[in-house]
Amino acid sequence: MMKRVEFLVERGHDPSSLERLAVMLNRAIMGPERAVDAMQWELSGEDGFIRFQFPLGPGPAARKSSCEQVGRVLADFTLTEHEPQLLRRLFQVRYGIEDPVEMDALIAETVSLLDGHGDPDQPWPGRERENRLRKLTARFASFLADHDKLHVDGFIRFRLGDYRAEVVEAAETAMEERLMERQYQEFMDLLRSMVDWQQTGIEAVHVLHAGGHAFRLLDEDMRPLERSDQHAAENQDDEEESLLVSRLLAVSPGQLHIHTPEPDSQVIRTLIGIFGDRAALYPHNP
Repeated sequence: MMKRVEFLVERGHDPSSLERLAVMLNRAIMGPERAVDAMQWELSGEDGFIRFQFPLGPGPAARKSSCEQVGRVLADFTLTEHEPQLLRRLFQVRYGIEDPVEMDALIAETVSLLDGHGDPDQPWPGRERENRLRKLTARFASFLADHDKLHVDGFIRFRLGDYRAEVVEAAETAMEERLMERQYQEFMDLLRSMVDWQQTGIEAVHVLHAGGHAFRLLDEDMRPLERSDQHAAENQDDEEESLLVSRLLAVSPGQLHIHTPEPDSQVIRTLIGIFGDRAALYPHNP
């Protein structure tokens, strides 16, 4: 038994999307065990339809399998074709992003968030993408089992509202992170300018980092650096991270010697970024 389905994809500005979807459908259905005429599709560039016919096979199990097979292709098409275009429109309209490099970076960051890359709570980075594919496959397959015509873009727009909301939320997160990164870089540029224009106030300072948030500041003679702030009487052995940068800027050392067992920690990278050539790193226990 053959099931004939019409797919409509609104890609007037990108007709190659239709061709890619047709190829994806062809690859999914055609196989060495299938006859050449087991699957047929026609591509019409004028009306935007793919007219597609695929075998259902005998029995409800075979019918379900065929619908899931095509549903998997449509799910893959949604993530690889529709999603980047959705994100591109979102960043253009909502945030006014025009620079192509920034646009591509934001899209990549959003997809990375959706797919679970960089999430320390996930033991297998990227596993979330397979979960997304599986959920979308089930939605498409369920619809195909009862319908002979599928408006792909309309289905995504009106029947996959939860999926679109998830994409929008990830895009907002990516944009917030980008803005925070930009503000951080602007702040770092300001601090670097202060260091460049300041006169040297002390020959050298040694930063002893015991790991985590524990810091001590010593002068060039390896004596504790005097504190003049309100916390001087408290925690004299440990320098709070929140005060570290401001104290170093205040004394303006000609050389900054950083002794740390965690050279890749954020605060250490910040110090090196601010003081540049003045900073020397000693990656060992102080």
